[in-house]
Amino acid sequence: MAAPDDDTGLRRISHVELLHRPGERAQARRVLELLGCRVLDRGGHFFSAFVEPAVSDYRANVLYASEVTPEQWAFEQQLGVASAEGPLARAQASWMAHMRANPQYSYHFGLRLPSEQVLDAALARVEAAGRPGGDLAGRIEVVSVFRPGDPDAATDTMVQAFVRTDVVACGLIALGQHIELQWHLPGSTTT
Repeated sequence: MAAPDDDTGLRRISHVELLHRPGERAQARRVLELLGCRVLDRGGHFFSAFVEPAVSDYRANVLYASEVTPEQWAFEQQLGVASAEGPLARAQASWMAHMRANPQYSYHFGLRLPSEQVLDAALARVEAAGRPGGDLAGRIEVVSVFRPGDPDAATDTMVQAFVRTDVVACGLIALGQHIELQWHLPGSTTT
């Protein structure tokens, strides 16, 4: 097995590519900053957000974000029109309600945080930004926090917190994105 600082032969997640609405680059940067990432925006098509703020490794543990393509945005606009009423509207409302109530059973990606204090600070930043009057009011929220022993907690070895936003998504922006923030209890090795 390779040493932790030697990535020869190791499989890793290299990146997640997120999309944002036209004209919402600053809001997308803000979302990733709220989660504790260090954002580096050098202009151009995309910007980078390092999950571990002290590490600038473009090969792994990085999030990228760029403006949605015109083709995808046109599709999402038409999808919004088509789902405004009727059976599709009802099905979408039901699914969205289920996603909010059970984020652990919907599409998401997770970020592991180094301490419970770092997790709690990130959640406080998200809640403040999403409140009325916050810089992302109505666009970001903490939807669920599962602590060991809580009903629906996946395990007794970590805290899982789910943040929902419609600012960035790894898919259709109009449907929003869940991002799981995790803190693993000291000494825990499995979930």
